Amino acid sequence: MNSNNPPNALISCKSPYLQQHAYNPVEWQPWGDASWTMAKSQNKLVLVSIGYSTCHWCHVMERESFEDHQTAEIMNLALINIKVDREERPDIDMVYMDACQLMTGRGGWPLNVICLPDGRPIYAGTYFQKPQWQQIVLQLSTQYQSDPEKFLEYADKFMDELNKMNAQPKVLGNLQISKMMAAEIFAKYAEDIDWEEGAKKRAPKFPVPIQFEYTFDYFLASNDPTAKDYLQLSLLKMANGGIYDHVRGGFYRYSTDAKWFAPHFEKMLYDNAQLIGLYSRAFAWSQADIFKQVAEQTIDFCIRELKDKNGGFYSGLDADSDGIEGKYYTFTSQELKETLNEKELEWLTHWSNIKEDGNWEHELNIIHVNKAPLQVLEDVKISAEEYHSLKFSVLGKLFNAQATRNRPSLDYKIIASWNGLMLKGLCQAGKFLNLQYIQEAIELGNWIKSTLIKDHKIYRIHAQGETYTEGFLEDYASVSLGYIELFKATLDDKWLKFAQELADRAIELFYQKDQGIFNFTSSDAEKLIIKKSDSTDDVIPGSNTLMSEVLYFLFTQTSQIEYKEIFDILIKPMAQHIEKFPGWYSGWARLHNMLTYGDAHIIVRGDLQIPPNDQLAHFPSWMSITKENSGQEGYYICSGDRCFEPVQSWEQVEELLDELFSAD
Repeated sequence: MNSNNPPNALISCKSPYLQQHAYNPVEWQPWGDASWTMAKSQNKLVLVSIGYSTCHWCHVMERESFEDHQTAEIMNLALINIKVDREERPDIDMVYMDACQLMTGRGGWPLNVICLPDGRPIYAGTYFQKPQWQQIVLQLSTQYQSDPEKFLEYADKFMDELNKMNAQPKVLGNLQISKMMAAEIFAKYAEDIDWEEGAKKRAPKFPVPIQFEYTFDYFLASNDPTAKDYLQLSLLKMANGGIYDHVRGGFYRYSTDAKWFAPHFEKMLYDNAQLIGLYSRAFAWSQADIFKQVAEQTIDFCIRELKDKNGGFYSGLDADSDGIEGKYYTFTSQELKETLNEKELEWLTHWSNIKEDGNWEHELNIIHVNKAPLQVLEDVKISAEEYHSLKFSVLGKLFNAQATRNRPSLDYKIIASWNGLMLKGLCQAGKFLNLQYIQEAIELGNWIKSTLIKDHKIYRIHAQGETYTEGFLEDYASVSLGYIELFKATLDDKWLKFAQELADRAIELFYQKDQGIFNFTSSDAEKLIIKKSDSTDDVIPGSNTLMSEVLYFLFTQTSQIEYKEIFDILIKPMAQHIEKFPGWYSGWARLHNMLTYGDAHIIVRGDLQIPPNDQLAHFPSWMSITKENSGQEGYYICSGDRCFEPVQSWEQVEELLDELFSAD
């Protein structure tokens, strides 16, 4: 940001991302009617440029093009230029990302879409180098002014294709509920498993928590050893790789290679929130200390570096500092020599493959686990006690050394849906790791309720002391699910009541009964060029997937048939997608497993005790357990639309559950 330039129209915006561009020489406009009216009155093409504040390549294109006066002059003459924060307006991002993927076969950020004055796209791409970008802008602007009919004709044809792409899936046959089908779906999912590094065989390599949750539940329901091995391998490789911050805790966004080694160094709340829950649960199931350590250190990172002093968690941290990606987190060999003593440096050299000229680019070293502890013991000739002492000392000194550096910039937006995911993660950590995290979850639940929810309506953003932007479906679904987890963790009915109130409002605002799906935006929201619904499961599960999970749980708790009816309508069209593309529909595949193997809700009445959570971790996550003081003493088990005779011991419960899950 060069504040020597006069500010543009973004100067009054609250978004950190828009503020970053407020002193660009480009005459940026915020999204709104006034900007589109300007485009129509001047008959100019419109650039809709979408990014977010922690996006590395967004910064690169800004430095190269948007801060360049020659490029800005071309853009200002040729276009009306609109900047959008994708995290603030995911609805706009979803629409134009579809356009980019349809035009180019790929997507990403920065997302740059050139549109007609009515918003219909005619050109799209992501990062462009300056000469190429200048040429594109000049060429399209000149052609549009000389032959606008050609552009209008193209836009008509393109919109037909975009609408086809977004047509609601039709029900093609019934959803097959059988263990054979569940096994076939997992076999399809496992076709491109990376058996050396975990996750899928690809680079860059993203942690996609919902895929691991699907695998986890499938293993616990089916006892398929392939699923177990894949899950353990993936979690261990991520925990030991460079994608995990071994000094400060928390996961980076993704690794640029196939080995989890070289991360893209931005840290996002939504990744870490989901991975907290996953690793907490994995520890309770496996008792592997590394999973506990990762979960606890990730929570520590989130509380220390992402939590607002008044409550709520910020969106994320940038990858860059001092204009260099990863500089804050990596070390030159000289910096390590100045920070550590000889024995500590020897230990770290073996543990992290430290090299004189760096184990990464720019002579920088990424801290990661290069060798197993026993190998390091042998190489450095130390005892196990010395190993742990050296590890503690080295990582502590590196942590303190980072404190003297310029920190990556913080995106201080607090986003409702991501805080809903964090609420869920803290609840799972409270159940499976340490009860103290439940208190942290209660505080977050209260803060969300008091700050982001007004008149049973969620507002998506809290920044600079203000709450704004009416929530989207993902906000309602994620926050509802967070309150459901808080109810499970505390057994306090008020959290279940909040979840139900939000779910009922979501049905009112977003559910399209005639189409059998929830739209991403509410019925009274701003009209964009297409109406989007969100069903695919990516790094954040689709909002319809999350909403389906909410509805099914509410049905088990309240017996209100409307929730189950909507759930059934939502999942039926997903059958063909679950079978063909389980990686992109892994949340739906998990719900399919729930229907296949049987859900279970257990009510404990009287003086009988709920078993420890490490025992409960051996059952699929869709099994829930609540406590009631009234009624005849016993364990009451219900599954789907049937309930069983109460039993008097937990051993009998386990026998019944084993029978239930193993039944054909």
